[in-house]
Order: sequence, then structure tokens, then C-alpha cells
Amino acid sequence: MQRDRSSKSVRRDLEVEYTGRPVSGWGGLVSVVRYFDAIGLRGWLRRALPDGRRSPNLIPVDDMVLSLYATVLTGGRRFFHVERIRHDEVVRGVLGIRRIASMMSLTRYFGGFVQSQVNHVADVLGSLVMRGVQSVPEGEVLDLDSTVFERYGQQEGSVKGHNPRKHGRPSHHPLLAMLASAKVVVHAWLRSGNAGTARGVQAFLAEVLARLPARITLRAVRADSGFFEREFLDELDERKLGYAIAVRINRRVRREIVGIHEWKAFGPGLEAGEVPYQTYKWKQPRRLVVVREEISRRPEARGRRLFDLPDYTFHGVITSLNDPPEEVWRFYNGRADCENRLKELKVDYGADGFCLQSFFGTEAVFRLICVLFNLVAQFKHQVLLDDAPQLGTLRHSTFVIGAILGSKGRTPVLRLGLRGRWRERFATLLARIATLSTVTPFRQPETLPHLEAPRPWQPRPRKRPKSPLPHLQFAFN
Repeated sequence: MQRDRSSKSVRRDLEVEYTGRPVSGWGGLVSVVRYFDAIGLRGWLRRALPDGRRSPNLIPVDDMVLSLYATVLTGGRRFFHVERIRHDEVVRGVLGIRRIASMMSLTRYFGGFVQSQVNHVADVLGSLVMRGVQSVPEGEVLDLDSTVFERYGQQEGSVKGHNPRKHGRPSHHPLLAMLASAKVVVHAWLRSGNAGTARGVQAFLAEVLARLPARITLRAVRADSGFFEREFLDELDERKLGYAIAVRINRRVRREIVGIHEWKAFGPGLEAGEVPYQTYKWKQPRRLVVVREEISRRPEARGRRLFDLPDYTFHGVITSLNDPPEEVWRFYNGRADCENRLKELKVDYGADGFCLQSFFGTEAVFRLICVLFNLVAQFKHQVLLDDAPQLGTLRHSTFVIGAILGSKGRTPVLRLGLRGRWRERFATLLARIATLSTVTPFRQPETLPHLEAPRPWQPRPRKRPKSPLPHLQFAFN
């Protein structure tokens, strides 16, 4: 007979007491913070961030960003969530800062950013990130994509536009460029919600190519049908960049697909074909690769259905690559991995949650979060030796560790609550970080002569509220 142990599940004799010792559950943050110190992140932040504040009680600019990063790493999605760690002495000791910035300090500082300062931050910290990206022998693949950040207010640039989840909701429409092998965000723009997917993509591509080091070569560019624009294709051809871009199946493309008579089977219910395609505005025809899926054999197939061929769904890719049609289709499908990067940025890093009234302040925080995403990716690659876990998993497997901040003589000591193999694993990570700076030479930002000082920071001027009634003047005779 099975015993009833429900009476022992609740310890009614367990007493509750309180302690004034600095105790926290985020002791594991010491690993990623030590990695930041090993790559000299604080010096790069001081070089990148503008400052012109005159308060006698100000917090250094690098401490401001470290406060933001600690908020994101501990699961924060709003500026207000910094208050959860603001009085955590263990987190403050791990960061090595005197004070964690408050929500008002962060919003006031970032709210004063202008466009030139945002670009300077991206240029300096982009140099830090890109020097840690290794070259790929066969060439890197650049993925372009956009996403939607829903907004619930009247922030600058938050207007109605394309919003697949919440129709009519004001939003921002950022544009991102990612390297497929390195899994880092090379560049990012924050755009207004009514911006089209391909709006400004030629200038965006020029900035992306300028950020890539000379040792990194691009094999091809991948993008969805939102980038199927003549001007963008001409730009890629002029730069002699390979590409694979999904096409919008309009009336002209539909007519070309129906005219394909040779199909090559390469899987159960899968067939591939190709045809030269040219519109009246194109200077020369381009290669159109088409894959069709048989609905009876692949009932969950997604794609465009045609009235002339109702038994199939179709996918089209315009490309300059010389690979067989089925290989081009597989190559383009690899672009789906960048959707995981976007999802991680929004879900784990809260990139869509840190929003200010100022458009450029919001963009500055968004780009800083992208830098944190890249630094964590390099931390996983160089320290954890595993690129797979996302920040949500990393947060619970590495960062959440009970810790007590104490001292040994006059030396501060962080005591972690780990035993057995968990202690050995964490000690291995710290030892790997300790030897990292001796194995890999890290360049300081002062050695980069092309990086000039940023424009001094100034507080954002307050907007006077509009009077509900016009000012009336009276005159009497």
C-alpha cells in the first residue's frame, strides 16, 4: 500500500528569518561580466557614448549601459525593470560599479540622443563586434530582414503601417542585416511604422558593406519577397554580389511559371524548374527558380496556389547563383534561421520593449541591445563552446546562481552556491575567460584613428503642451 506523504510536503515547523547580508540569485552574471572585462568593453563604451552632463551626482556612461545590459540579461523588457536589480548589491558588485542607474536616469540620458550620436555608437561598437567574427572559407551569407515592433503610445515614428499581428496598431519597422554563419547582427536601422520593407535598402546595404572587415567575403545575399525590387536587384548586380531573393508571384510571374514544361523531381512531392524572367523595366533577364509541391503528397505545404495548376503550391526565387534549382531553393530556405535571431531579440532581449518618446533615443537603445546580442553570441562561441543555447536558456543554466557578496580581509569575495559537477563546470568557464585575453589580442578603441569623438550630449528639450484654445486678444474703443 502506497504511503500518503502529503502531510510531509508542507513544513509547518519551518521558521522564516531575515538576513541583512547581500544575497542574490544572479551570481552567475560574473561569467559574462568577466568576459566583457576581458574584451575591454568598458573602454569601448566610454569611447562610443556621448557625454556632456554637468550633474555632480552623475553616473558614468559605461555604468549606464552596463545597468541596461544587466537588466536585459536578468530578463528585463522595460526601463522600469531596472528597478528590480537597482538595489541588488551582488549584481552591483559583479558589475563593478558604484551605483546602478535608475529608470529616470536611463530614459533621460538616452532620450537626449541625436542621429549623429546614434551612428557614432554603432560605428565604434560595430568595430568591437566585427573584430571577433571569423572569416568563412566559402564566404559568408548576408541575410536581410525586417520586423515589427508594436507600440502603445504616441512615440516619434510610431505610426500605422504593415502589422501582420495587430492590424492598425502603431509600430516601428526596423531593418536588420545578419551574418548566417557567425549569427551576429551586422547593422540595424529603426524606421517608422509606415516604411516599406525595402525602403532605403540600397543605402542600408552600403553601410553594411562598409562595416564588414576586408577579411570577410560575401558569398550571397538572401532576402524575402519584400526586397524584390528592381532598384535593389540592380544594386546587387552592380556590386557583383550573388543573391537569392523570393519573388512576389504576380500576374507576369504566374504566366512564366505556367509556361515551365521541364520539372525535376528531387524529393517526395517536390519538383524544381527554372526559366529566364524579365520585366519591361529590367535591362536583362534574370534566373527564376521555381519549386512546386504536390498537395496530395505534402498536405501541409505552404506556398502560392495557381488557378491553372490547382494540384500544386509554388515558390519562386530570383537568383544570380549557378547552382542547380533544388540547391538554390535549399540555400534560400536557410534564411529561415535569421527568423530565430529576430525572435530571440524580441522575446529574450526585449528589443521591442525599451521604447522612449524620442525616436533616436529608442534607436540608440535598440542598437545597443543588438550589440549585446552579438557579445553574448561571441561569449557562447568562445567561452561556452556552444552556439546553440539562446539567452532564455543561458539565463537559467548559467546566470541564475545563488550568491553571497562578502569579503576576505579587504578583498571582496563572491561566494557561489554550487556543488559537484556544477561547480567544476562554472570554474572551467572562469578559467577559460582568464586565459582568453592572453590567447586573443584585443585592440583598444584608442588604436582606431578613424573613430572621432562623438558630439557632446545635451538634454532633450521639453515640449510645451499645446493650449486647447488659441490666445485671444481683446481691444476696446
